[in-house]
This record gives sequence, structure tokens and C-alpha cells, in this order.
Amino acid sequence: MSNVILYIATSLDGYIAKMDHDLSWLSQVEVKGEDYGYQDFLDSVSAVVMGNTSFQVIKDFGNWPYKNKQCFVASHSPDITPDNNVTFITDPATTIRELKANSEGNIWLLGGANLADSLLRLDLIDELILSTIPILLGNGIRLFNAPQPELGVTVVSSHCYPSGLIQTHYKIIKNNHNS
Repeated sequence: MSNVILYIATSLDGYIAKMDHDLSWLSQVEVKGEDYGYQDFLDSVSAVVMGNTSFQVIKDFGNWPYKNKQCFVASHSPDITPDNNVTFITDPATTIRELKANSEGNIWLLGGANLADSLLRLDLIDELILSTIPILLGNGIRLFNAPQPELGVTVVSSHCYPSGLIQTHYKIIKNNHNS
């Protein structure tokens, strides 16, 4: 069975983007030749699930970065413009359950915050890989909205890079009745 992994960067104070979705602050940890394990992670993934806001930002980057992956965009909007790179979905929980049962690789929950928040509440996220950037943004889009249900986690690994980025891989402890 595949794992759903939230792999995301966050500021020290828990923001994943500025209020205007600006991500330029991530560039402070860009180091030539260092991908922080991104390619290995991407190679382990067969499907990518993201919210529509994340999709709107990523599609403007240029070449679609997930060409060889199944890509799903959760959207409440029925009048969305079709895109050859993605499948638009309105029920991400059902799609995640189907992917978990049928995918050969892991499922990357790319973002955004609202989607991650709802899937966490539904106990559909198995692991978190958080790259903490050494910056206090002070305001922006929070990774997790309060109140959240209490969830136990175990640390799989943690690595501090010379750039100051700290990447921690957590596994969510599942309750016995959900296993």
C-alpha cells in the first residue's frame, strides 16, 4: 500500500507562503548542486496531489515539472480550464483512498494548506517531510490551521544542512482502529 507524504517547505514560524503566495524566501537556501533529497523523493512518487492554488502557481513556472506522474488537482470550481497535465478532482479523500490501494509508488501531497489540513483531519496522511527554512516570515499562509486533532508522530530522520535548512521526516502514528 502506498503512503501519502506531505513533502513541503515551511518557515520557522510555520508558514508555507506569504499571503500573496510569494515563495521567493525559499531562494535563501538554494545551493548549487544541493537538492535536499528532492530527486530521490520525486523518484519514489507515482502520483502528485495538490490544491488548485498550488496548481495555479506551479503551472506558471514554465515546463510542467511532474510529466511522468499522475497529477491530481483538488478544486471546488466546476468551471476550471482543462489542462493536459492534470486531472481535476472534487473529492480528494476518495481519490487518495483509491491511489493508496492501487498505486505502486508513494503519493506526494504537494500542498496547499487547506488540502493538507483537511486530509490530516481525515487521517489520510501517513508521513510528513518538512524542510524548515531559517526565516521568520511573521505572516502568511500557515501550514496547519488550528485547531488540529492531536496526532502522535515518530521521527524517521532529521538532517541539518550547511544552508541552515533542517529537513525532518516524520511518520504519523496511526490509531489501531484505523490500521
